[in-house]
Amino acid sequence: MSENPAASPLEAAVGGDMERATDAFAVLSNETRLAILLALWDAHDSVNPEDGISFSDLRERVGTTDSGQFNYHLEQLVGQFVRKVDDGYLLRRAGQKLVRTVIAGAGIEEPTLERTPIDVPCPYCGGQTAVLYDDEWLYHVCTECEGGFAGTNEQPDGYLTGAALDPAGFGDRSPEELWAAALSRGYQDMKTMLEGVCNECSGPVNLRLKVCEDHDEDGVCETCGRTPAALVILGCTVCKNYHASSPRSLVLHHPAVVAFYYERGVEVGYSHGAFEQIRRRDRLATRNEQRVVSADPHRVEVTVRHEGDELQLTMDEDAEVVAVEEH
Repeated sequence: MSENPAASPLEAAVGGDMERATDAFAVLSNETRLAILLALWDAHDSVNPEDGISFSDLRERVGTTDSGQFNYHLEQLVGQFVRKVDDGYLLRRAGQKLVRTVIAGAGIEEPTLERTPIDVPCPYCGGQTAVLYDDEWLYHVCTECEGGFAGTNEQPDGYLTGAALDPAGFGDRSPEELWAAALSRGYQDMKTMLEGVCNECSGPVNLRLKVCEDHDEDGVCETCGRTPAALVILGCTVCKNYHASSPRSLVLHHPAVVAFYYERGVEVGYSHGAFEQIRRRDRLATRNEQRVVSADPHRVEVTVRHEGDELQLTMDEDAEVVAVEEH
């Protein structure tokens, strides 16, 4: 047995003593350095991304008169967040990502949205649904039944689905458009995770099937607190980012399902800003049926139907589709 315990995924990513992560936080603890990053972002030209900004121009933008102090702080950023080029300085990808995070939400007043009805029926009872926004999360809830999950301190009553939506995502969107934007973002994030790449840090992703062993099919189960007996958990091994999805929704990414619908004139993909198309795809997911067909090992069968035709997919404990049959 090895004398040293195995390094955690984060330690493996940044070094055994986490020096890089610690240094990054230390570098960003200074106001002038943050101002430099924002000034570089403001000067960034997406048409000519390799054009740098000169030292003097950058210092003028930041508003620092002491050239020596400014140079010191700039040099602390070079390498990790800033790249030095022939004609000056550029943001590295890490610097761009940091500034985008600030622009997306941290530097914008958090919007509010109380429960607002939208024209999307509940997949469980067919009743009225609504959206609400809390802590950078857009929730879709049913106003007439208990939804798909038990309400908690973090999730509202009638909870159906939820997705991250940065404050910048509000813009001038209507409640329906907010729902569609959140659903679209969640769909894309899920697809990236499903392909084994974390949508936040690009780290490797593990998938596992989570099955309630004592599931009550009548409404929200008291044992697991959800309506579906099975969920797929997609978790990053580096940054601990995770997503959860029902197998019936996740199979819409599978090529056999995409082809099944396409051959019947149904487009599963999204069109830019097409609320109706996004709503149609949501209906396809909720119309699919899923059932646990084996407890040891865990197996879930999902049935996709369209105009009398059926496609059955079997998913194993690692959320791999191991069988596809068309009827």
